[in-house]
Amino acid sequence: MNKILINIDSDFKKKISKKSMKNCIISSIECGALNNFDESVSLSITSNEKLKDLSGNFLGKNEATDVLAFPFNTNWEEGKLISKNFDNYQNFDHLGDIFISFPKIKDQAKTFKTGIQLELNIILAHGVLHLLGYDHKNKKMRQKMFTKTIEIIKHLKLDHIKAKLSLESR
Repeated sequence: MNKILINIDSDFKKKISKKSMKNCIISSIECGALNNFDESVSLSITSNEKLKDLSGNFLGKNEATDVLAFPFNTNWEEGKLISKNFDNYQNFDHLGDIFISFPKIKDQAKTFKTGIQLELNIILAHGVLHLLGYDHKNKKMRQKMFTKTIEIIKHLKLDHIKAKLSLESR
């Protein structure tokens, strides 16, 4: 893997381990990518306001969400690199960018009784899977993404049973 770039807003730095986030990204790629992988990923953990701005600018939705994933390389489909042909607008050295709202993570950790660390890993794994071409547009795709997320949490030696119960209730 080329590089993992992690930016955590100063308000949240003391509550989040960059090493833990890097391990989650690496595990998500190991579990989710079926091809050799040599692309960089960037992660920003930020505020609800930043996610709301991004959501409004790129999705036309005027609301904050827990995670947004912006793939730079659209040649991934459910963990497989389907084409090595790139147009001039795709950066084949960079998989994409993930933005996570830490306040949303804190709220969801309470709501789903996961704790902040587990919730952050669940949501980050979800974001990486989106970069690898996974989606949840229909029931079959949702199930694949659900199964991969649990596999990643298990790989990280986190409470995959609590994660599974949490994801089933969403």
